[in-house]
Amino acid sequence: YGWPLLAENTGAVDIHLPILVVVQHVAAIVSAAAAGMGADFFGRKYPLVAAGALFCVGNVFKCGATSSYGLLLTGQLFAGLGAGVALTVAPLYIAEQAPAARRGQYTSLPELRPANDLPHVQMWQNIGVLAGYLIQNKLAPLSDHIAQRWMFAIPIVPSILLTIGMLAMPESPHWLIIARMRVNEAKRIMESGEKSAEEIDRIAVQMEYLADHIPSLRFMWKDLVRHPLRRLAISVALVQALRHLGVDTYFELEYLVTLYVVEEKLLAKENGTVLLVKAICAIVSGRFADKIGSKFLLLASSGITILFLLVFGFPLSHFHDGSPREVYAGRTKVLNLVAFSGIMGSFQLGLGPMAWVYTTEAFLYRGRAQGVSFGVVVGQIVEVIMYFVFPLLFCSPLYIAGACLILAGVMVLGLVLCWRYVKDRVGEILL
Repeated sequence: YGWPLLAENTGAVDIHLPILVVVQHVAAIVSAAAAGMGADFFGRKYPLVAAGALFCVGNVFKCGATSSYGLLLTGQLFAGLGAGVALTVAPLYIAEQAPAARRGQYTSLPELRPANDLPHVQMWQNIGVLAGYLIQNKLAPLSDHIAQRWMFAIPIVPSILLTIGMLAMPESPHWLIIARMRVNEAKRIMESGEKSAEEIDRIAVQMEYLADHIPSLRFMWKDLVRHPLRRLAISVALVQALRHLGVDTYFELEYLVTLYVVEEKLLAKENGTVLLVKAICAIVSGRFADKIGSKFLLLASSGITILFLLVFGFPLSHFHDGSPREVYAGRTKVLNLVAFSGIMGSFQLGLGPMAWVYTTEAFLYRGRAQGVSFGVVVGQIVEVIMYFVFPLLFCSPLYIAGACLILAGVMVLGLVLCWRYVKDRVGEILL
């Protein structure tokens, strides 16, 4: 939304916007590919510290972006490098620190924002939203040039605090045992958390056994294509590809901008309905992630999304001029709102949060970091492809209906493959 103003101030043209997006994603792909090896060599903690530092540097460069497109591009590059590391190592770290009984809930925290049984998390998220509104109101009276500088400068503070805070975090006990044989330290870390004594003893014994009997812990991506791990690699790639199809981002933006352009006064109320449905589905997903497993939620989420994509697209099948105004009349409008809420909610039910849960659970320790790294790279590649494909879908002869039909077809294929390849590990101790 802020691109027109940035383009005016920096002298950029329309082609520069996709360049920004591609640079950020390519940087994320490169850093995610390296993050798996880095997490195995340096541990889980220090790559996260590096990610926080990269975010900070990126925001510093962006402060000058109000007058220089080159600085904005450099800032995006550093932000992408930080994002790739964070996307790989953060869920990995959380999964290894969490107890088996609540691993799904904790690993899905980045997606499950309204986690009612984790009030401290909800509190900080609400404070963040409130701070955003207050800052926006304070910046409104300023000139566009100054306001944009503040917009990029303010995130430097939480980036610094985040980096400093991560230095105080304990290291992953799994890495301490396997890579450094610091068993007593690992036990102390696990005892300070929520893991039971039985789970702690089992992890310590089995991880020590692995450290003593595995000749080499060196693991590369080429090992993922070998027979014992090929199925897991396919399943992780599949889940991450479905996660990054863009159903929750580009589709939502296109819907709100295109379908509601003539009824802006109703946008807040109906967007509130969508947010409420997403919140309810997020709560349901968080509650049941560790009871029924990630596979069931992934399948249910995919199936419901396919259904609502077809319901949403069918009434729009005879509009292809970019202005489906009649869709607001009578029952069709209600049907589209219900279907769109269903699409957004079903994504939050499974595809969003459970993709990270399954990706971190799929592999044992030796291949976990590289497996998560592989999944993140696949997801980022799919996201770049969809960034360019989505506008083409909405310009197709069937317009939004065509996009819905194509997405539904892709998700049907994903649903079948997910049922075939994904294996649940709900409640199992992560080794």
